[in-house]
Amino acid sequence: MGECEGPDRDVRPAGRGLVLAPITWTDEEAAGAGLASVTAMGGLNALGSLRGRTLLVEGAAGGVGSAAVEIAVAQGASVIGTASERNHEFLASLGAVPTAYGTGLAERLATLAPDGVDIALDTAASGSLADLIAIVGDPARVSTVADHANAHRLGVHLANAENDSTLLAEAGELGRQGRYTPRIERTYPLERIAEAHAHAERGRTRGKAVVCI
Repeated sequence: MGECEGPDRDVRPAGRGLVLAPITWTDEEAAGAGLASVTAMGGLNALGSLRGRTLLVEGAAGGVGSAAVEIAVAQGASVIGTASERNHEFLASLGAVPTAYGTGLAERLATLAPDGVDIALDTAASGSLADLIAIVGDPARVSTVADHANAHRLGVHLANAENDSTLLAEAGELGRQGRYTPRIERTYPLERIAEAHAHAERGRTRGKAVVCI
C-alpha cells in the first residue's frame, strides 16, 4: 500500500532522499510509486539488460508486477505476464502479452514465445520458482522479490524491497516521459485502513491500494 500526503504532492520521500514526482501523477499515484517501482526495478536489474529479451513476469497484475511490466517494456523487453483472466485486458494495456498462471504454463509459453523465454521475474511467491528455472533454463536468469524461502535454495536472484532514491528517481523520469504510471486500484481514508489491509491480503489487488492520511 501507499499513503497520500497532502497538497505538496510533487515531493515524495524515498528512503535516503527526496524525489520529485512527475506533475502528471496524482497524489495517489505518487504515493503508490514508492516501494512498488523500486522493488520492481531491483528485481529487473538483477537480470541484466532487458532490451531485445523476452521476460516473463509471474504475478504481473499486482503493484510490483504491474510496475515491472511497464518499466520492462520501457526498457525494450518483450513481456509476457501471468495473471487471472479478469486482469488480462489490464496487462495488455500495459504492453504485456497476458497468460494464465499455474498448470500448463510452459506449454502456453511455447506458443506465445516460440523462440523461448530469456528471463523471468517472480513477484507472487506462488511456489513457481522451480518451474520458472525450467522455463528459462538457468537459475541465474530468474529473480524473485517475494519468495525468500526458496530463492537461496534454488540459486535465483533475490531482490529485497528497499527504499532507494536513485531507483525512484529513475521511475519518476519514466513517468515524466509518459512511459510509467503507478497503477492504483483503490484508495481508502485512514479510518478504513483495516479494510485496506484485508483487501491487500486477499492477494487479488490490481496495482496498489492507497491509504490517504
